Amino acid sequence: MPTAKEFGKTAKRNEINAPTLDINFLNWLTTMNTEKKIDNFVQWWEGWYEALDESLSLQSGKFIKNQSQSFC
Repeated sequence: MPTAKEFGKTAKRNEINAPTLDINFLNWLTTMNTEKKIDNFVQWWEGWYEALDESLSLQSGKFIKNQSQSFC
């Protein structure tokens, strides 16, 4: 079963920018009490930002590679 963090990572990759827009995540949350929901919202954002960092890192690497090739 996926974790809240994995839901967040998948959401970022699918260009979903809020946990309330992530239907899979919201359906999963319906089985939990309030404390667990809050904790899982935090984990969702951790996953989302982790995927954002990965995305930016890949883009940065491509940019640097393209810049170095253009100077040749």
